[in-house]
Amino acid sequence: MSDGAHVEIVEPGHDSGLPLMPTTVRVNGTDVGTLAEAPKVDTGDSDHPVTVTLVLVPRRIDLKGEPKGARPSKARLPIGFRPDSPSPDPSGR
Repeated sequence: MSDGAHVEIVEPGHDSGLPLMPTTVRVNGTDVGTLAEAPKVDTGDSDHPVTVTLVLVPRRIDLKGEPKGARPSKARLPIGFRPDSPSPDPSGR
């Protein structure tokens, strides 16, 4: 089994003894955004690992693409999806 990322879902400034309302997500110690909705946790079983699905409001998003063999500083591609690409929306819309 491979090692996964260290994911922390935290409430900054939490007062001990009060209910936990986590909002901030850190991956390997880096703040990656805030929760947009409650996490979904699948506890797995002997055949499947535990998984956590997070919907985030990201702190920053960079979409990048480089043609093969291009120098990174010269690569400029439009952001979009080719018609033959699978839809980025899981519902297929």
